[in-house]
Amino acid sequence: MTLHAHAHWLALALLAPYCLADTRPNGSYAQSCRAIAVKDDTLSASCQKLNGSYQNTRLNQLSACLNAISREGDIGNIDGNLLCLPDLPKPVPGFRFPEAERTINQWVYGGQRDAMLAHSWGLWAGLNQWVGEVDGSPVRAFQTWASPSNMLYRMSRGLQASAMPLKRPMLELISPNQFRASPHLTVLKADPVAGTAPGPDTRIFVSTAYNPPAANHAIANKLFLQSSLDTLLAQGYTEVPNFPVNAITIKPVYKVISAAYINAQGLYTFPGWPGTPEPAKPFDESSWNACVYVDVRGRGTGGNRIDPGCQGPNASNTFYLNNFIHHRIGAEEAASLSRPNRKISAGDYAILVGMHVTTREAKRWTWQTFWWSANADAPYAPSSAATASARPLAYLDPAARHYAMALAYQMVAPAQPIVGGQNVGTSVIAYNPHLEAGFDGDPSSFIPPRPIKGPQGEVVNRYGVQTNCMTCHGLAAYQPKAQYFDQDGKKINREKPYGTDFYMSLNDPIFDGKLKLDFAWSILGNMVKE
Repeated sequence: MTLHAHAHWLALALLAPYCLADTRPNGSYAQSCRAIAVKDDTLSASCQKLNGSYQNTRLNQLSACLNAISREGDIGNIDGNLLCLPDLPKPVPGFRFPEAERTINQWVYGGQRDAMLAHSWGLWAGLNQWVGEVDGSPVRAFQTWASPSNMLYRMSRGLQASAMPLKRPMLELISPNQFRASPHLTVLKADPVAGTAPGPDTRIFVSTAYNPPAANHAIANKLFLQSSLDTLLAQGYTEVPNFPVNAITIKPVYKVISAAYINAQGLYTFPGWPGTPEPAKPFDESSWNACVYVDVRGRGTGGNRIDPGCQGPNASNTFYLNNFIHHRIGAEEAASLSRPNRKISAGDYAILVGMHVTTREAKRWTWQTFWWSANADAPYAPSSAATASARPLAYLDPAARHYAMALAYQMVAPAQPIVGGQNVGTSVIAYNPHLEAGFDGDPSSFIPPRPIKGPQGEVVNRYGVQTNCMTCHGLAAYQPKAQYFDQDGKKINREKPYGTDFYMSLNDPIFDGKLKLDFAWSILGNMVKE
């Protein structure tokens, strides 16, 4: 049996040890729940919360859940609540997940952009479906997926050990790892001084989450443990076991609305994306010179534009919490997010301003990135009105409709083969304004750009607004001689080198002597010593 086949079998079998009786369904919930019972079509249990206490909880429509999780899904305990966790809900008629790689390749090599747009928006609709409640608060599918700390716990302790309940990924918001490699990007500045008018909030926080198939695969192969990667290299492998075809990983991007950033009128202000700059240049949030205002005290339909020059709020550029995918921060989250110069309190809000989404449906994965847009019908580049028109509006709630998208199912156009292709054609640009726009191509973090030979001559992409998710993540590799931890055992930024947009073969010499990570920078981002 090959390593890949063995890993896939392990992922399928992960939940088997938890079946306590023939009538009690398998699932990770059994690690932290007791008094498990099934009556009619309802699963009930007393499940542990993150604070150690237990509470009674139920999962109704159990048979429908078991059907939904048949492809490596899970029944999980999220902070004392039973939830059904499929690989991905599929609300849009005709949408298939996972789609056959052959079909995706037909779209890519046939230039069928409409099919790719429909698929990417189908993913967005699925991960934003409401799937249950956590302590009375509705949760979307992506909010239930496994966080890094939970996966690490299960990797290091073993799935059959006494285990903690799942955390929602919101609990693990951090500053972006990639920003630490760019000193000019000020991410976590101190809160405004009391009594002063808060300016646009340029802070962002990110998290990482894996859907159940991706999490099961990472846990089975212990991919976040440095010793696992060293073992694979010692055994002659050149890449980690590939993720299953229905694996999804995401990187949500949030703004945290804390009291220090709310003015006397109850308005919170953050930079509004004005579009890709011409000519291209480093373009972080502090350079956008445009504002969006959020009335945290009311509800409404909101405006439809940003405020160029930040002249002041009015009906056209003021929005409400219900115009965003958002989450009210609890006491435990507030404690983990607060710092001596940054006070975050229970009752503050986190609003989703962006999200990278990638699926393993193809060898090079599919790549789509989303960000909040004041005018989601006509968003600024790197999205477009044509991209927005493909949204399945009937299957998106009003908040989820407020996001723009850019996609990258290829590195250049026309698409090149996965190995042995050429760096020719035109650039395919797909980046998230809140994450990549500020990059300046610093050679300490970026590999030298490779010219793309196009119809108008050579094009050299140098900045974050000239990046492509597929190219950048294609560089993800473990380097055995690199220093990933300092002398105190603390993490040193390891999610680099990055790259701008160009074609790169899967057998590029840059990978010689390294272990490719199946496009998953998150493996290095969460890697620990045992």
